[in-house]
Amino acid sequence: MSPLLEYFLVALIFVLIVVAIILTVYLVKFLKETTKTMASVTELTDTIKTEITPSMKSVSEILANVSNISSTANRQFETVKKIITTLLGASCMAFTSAKNSSFISGILSGFKLFSKKRR
Repeated sequence: MSPLLEYFLVALIFVLIVVAIILTVYLVKFLKETTKTMASVTELTDTIKTEITPSMKSVSEILANVSNISSTANRQFETVKKIITTLLGASCMAFTSAKNSSFISGILSGFKLFSKKRR
């Protein structure tokens, strides 16, 4: 081998060693920062978990109360609806039976008698 080629090979080996050292340093820094970031993320998730648990219990209680209020309102609405239906059915049946009776026809004929204009 020629001496010039040997110098170039030695220089190439030194450059490769320096590049490998620089890459190793950056890789170690990257892994160190990644470890710190993961620790921060873990701490953040633990904090969120401890803080959100009471809030979720409170929201659950609120939803249970709203559900109870809604079912109570539905029951009361159904009761009012049954009462109105019963009253309307009874009044309609009473009006129908009274219309067929002579009492209503007498009242209507009396009303017609007095409502005619006198000349």
